[in-house]
Amino acid sequence: MKKSRLTTQYPTDFELIGIVSSAKEYQLAWHLNQLNEFHLVKDEDVKIDFAENRQIRVSVLMEETEFRKVYLLKNKLVATNIQTNQFLVQELQQFDFLLKLSSQTDENWANELLLKVKTIPVIDYCLTIDVSKIKMKDNLVF
Repeated sequence: MKKSRLTTQYPTDFELIGIVSSAKEYQLAWHLNQLNEFHLVKDEDVKIDFAENRQIRVSVLMEETEFRKVYLLKNKLVATNIQTNQFLVQELQQFDFLLKLSSQTDENWANELLLKVKTIPVIDYCLTIDVSKIKMKDNLVF
């Protein structure tokens, strides 16, 4: 018997910046807030449920306005009951934080913001990430 597979396409209308930093989450958020582009505030951890009672929790700082959404996501999971995965996006495990940007008014906002983010002293390395090449991008859709 032939097996059918259900495939889904989630909208990926966001940009992503990967950040390597040994700073604490709140310290990094403070430095990012000094750029005067947005004001990140701690929000409830995002819980993502999978089949077979598997769940992960991700620490989030965010700002949402009418036209923009900014999420600072800690790539290392706060909690998980999945033994094999300790990262929000396993294939980006070299990054400590992911800055998820979504704007209805500014195209290529991530590239513009990246130049400013690189000037922050607590950031060791940062890079814009092509979302279309990420296999586990479903974890970033919430």
